[in-house]
Amino acid sequence: MKYIKEDVEKMLKEHPKNQAKLTEVEIKKEEYEKRLEYAGTVNEETDEEIIESMQLSGQAFDSIHSNTNKITDITANTAMNYHKEINYINKEDRSFLERKIEELTALKNSLDKQIVRVENLLRQLSIEEEFVIKTYYMQKAKWDYVSQQYCVEFQKPKSINQLLNVRDSAIESMLDILNTGE
Repeated sequence: MKYIKEDVEKMLKEHPKNQAKLTEVEIKKEEYEKRLEYAGTVNEETDEEIIESMQLSGQAFDSIHSNTNKITDITANTAMNYHKEINYINKEDRSFLERKIEELTALKNSLDKQIVRVENLLRQLSIEEEFVIKTYYMQKAKWDYVSQQYCVEFQKPKSINQLLNVRDSAIESMLDILNTGE
């Protein structure tokens, strides 16, 4: 895939948001991992607790006549469904948490690659080029603000056209790196 100017601009504009997303993904992944660590241990019920829960949950309906084929005898229902209930209690949360951790890991890896790529592209720029790129794209500043900040930072004024040339030179340099081997 050959990159063009618009691809680089999109990467630069999305960089701050991707950094924030990465932090959020890492926090959520850590929370799910903690929950997974306790799933199946904290929520694990004894055989007696499961049977008691099943007995109590059907008690009100035991005396009501049903037109379905479902067994209304609590004892028989408990005996037949006990193994389903124990598996549900102990494994439902774990599979959900494991799936969420896998999704977050994949998202984290994708964001990591995007962030590292942008940081690598910025690393090879001159100080002036990096300043213009970061101020314009990552801070979402207007060109008159970039011009003012450039004057403050480097103690020399540059017109907006001169800054556009610095930006174009930086993007050209980034494209050269991105399209290596294409």
